[in-house]
Amino acid sequence: MLKQYRNRILITSIVILLPVLIGLINWNVLPLNMPTHFGFDGEANGWSNKYFAVFGIPCFVLVMHIICVFATLFDPKKQEINDKLLSLLFWICPATSWFCAALIYSSALGIAIDEMIVVDLFMAAFCIGIGNYLPKCRQNYTVGVKLPWTLADAENWNKTNRLAGWLFVADGFLWLISVFTGYVAVPLAGIFLAAVISTVYSLVIYLRKK
Repeated sequence: MLKQYRNRILITSIVILLPVLIGLINWNVLPLNMPTHFGFDGEANGWSNKYFAVFGIPCFVLVMHIICVFATLFDPKKQEINDKLLSLLFWICPATSWFCAALIYSSALGIAIDEMIVVDLFMAAFCIGIGNYLPKCRQNYTVGVKLPWTLADAENWNKTNRLAGWLFVADGFLWLISVFTGYVAVPLAGIFLAAVISTVYSLVIYLRKK
């Protein structure tokens, strides 16, 4: 199984670590303390030493990537995960690594970009991507609205993940709108509401059947 995905794991892992190369190239001009946390206004409000910012964050993302990939590939129902969704899962952590690098290095080097626009676009792409493929994903233990009653009932799973997909796509468009409005609280609340509504919906289906 791992042999089949070996090249994909290797390539995505290298992409995750590439921001380290950017840090090494700019090592002498990077400050000793670099911004690693940003508020809703796009302003840095948390700093870490240069070693953690350059090496620690990409390595942490790499560990998360390996855990997520192995959890997915060893899922007993992995074959039920849509191939395109599986590819999307492989590239979430590499995209996250570069997303973090864009925010950290641009702020540390004084490059003028609007950090919140980067956040909004990243979240929009994430929500729309996930939302587009959730309805196509069959029962599994890794991806989707995984609840006892959805895992026990294929119809409940399909209906719940179809609704969750639409809700996540809608929230993705809210993130796009926030690029122009700056109100990130609305799409943030949208993610929470999407999870709550999907859970309640699946529970209602379960109780009606019971």
